[in-house]
Amino acid sequence: MIKLNSLKNKINEILRKKYPIKSSFDNITDLSHFWIKGGIVDWNKYFPFHINIDGLILDTNYAKYKIIKVITMNNIEYSWKKYLSLYLSLLNISFNPIVNKYKFLFYLHLYNNIDELCIKSIGIQYKKEKDVININYVKENKVKYNLTWNIANRKLDYLRNGDNHFYFHSFCIDHHSAEIRKELMRLFINRNKYKSIHFHLDNNGGGDLVPAHLIIRCLVGVKEKWMKNIVKKVMVKGNKRKIIEWDCWNPENVHNYNYETFKMLNLDFIPNYQNKYNGKIYLHMNTINGSASWFFITYLIYAFAHEIIRFNKLSFGKIIKFGTIKSNQLFINGMSGTTSGDGNSVNIKYKNIIIDCPTEQFISCSIKKKDMNRFWIGLNSLE
Repeated sequence: MIKLNSLKNKINEILRKKYPIKSSFDNITDLSHFWIKGGIVDWNKYFPFHINIDGLILDTNYAKYKIIKVITMNNIEYSWKKYLSLYLSLLNISFNPIVNKYKFLFYLHLYNNIDELCIKSIGIQYKKEKDVININYVKENKVKYNLTWNIANRKLDYLRNGDNHFYFHSFCIDHHSAEIRKELMRLFINRNKYKSIHFHLDNNGGGDLVPAHLIIRCLVGVKEKWMKNIVKKVMVKGNKRKIIEWDCWNPENVHNYNYETFKMLNLDFIPNYQNKYNGKIYLHMNTINGSASWFFITYLIYAFAHEIIRFNKLSFGKIIKFGTIKSNQLFINGMSGTTSGDGNSVNIKYKNIIIDCPTEQFISCSIKKKDMNRFWIGLNSLE
């Protein structure tokens, strides 16, 4: 078992040595490439009955009872809501139930290796009846409920809907250069043939920013004021910090920071449109779209949305940022993931836990600071 305070101290030490700007355990939920994984839970031990996010028991003789308190292995008592808030303080905001209830619910059904989160017993109530029961975790084959790790993703990206549909399953050039090159060249050549263009990003978790910059440059034509250089701080040898700046919108320049990545695409040419694309743009996205794919989504919004509507929601003590748009040219479908502008994580082992810590952070770029960690959502997806 692991003590929560010991884990917090270790995380603060890792951030101090590996992350390029000042941060602490209290900020880890907002770092998109910081993850506590591996041994935080035991994937072979499951809660003895099925519960929902509200603590309602869904099966066994305790069905209809609701969990009102939790007693952990170190004999600390929490209300159900406070227990969830403590648990979520260790996880990236993408686990927050308001974003994706399935991932966190899966974790809730697993044995936790942290003393302060491992459930020893629960207090339950149904109408006026109350009880306290001990929790004995069981093997997966002993439980009858089914858990889903993620919301079922739409399969539109696997269907060829027409020449004006462009499919980017990943922006990772190392592994997907042929597909990215093919779709980029189709767009470069045919941009003005289409009255509408569809971009399918289903399951695109990001990768390199070069494709995102090239697509936007093709659609926008002449560079706009919001299209800024990237300035980032990175960790180098000896735990030293270094600041790098480059014009991310000009990757074909041989002196550019991204030039070697750009060369891997082996493009026939880069278009030089002098006008902005005037057709309709349909963007298909889902919650996996973080990192570079999220930058692409945000770039499209900056370039083509007529109005950006930003709002926040409070969920288990955490303020989650959302945004949507009004536009008669750009139409977004689904809900995106997000990013905080960090990246290039290193793996560090602490006892049985693997901790991913980013070693770089964007200091400034085209994205407004108020939009980092913002989830974009289509109007038809709003509650």
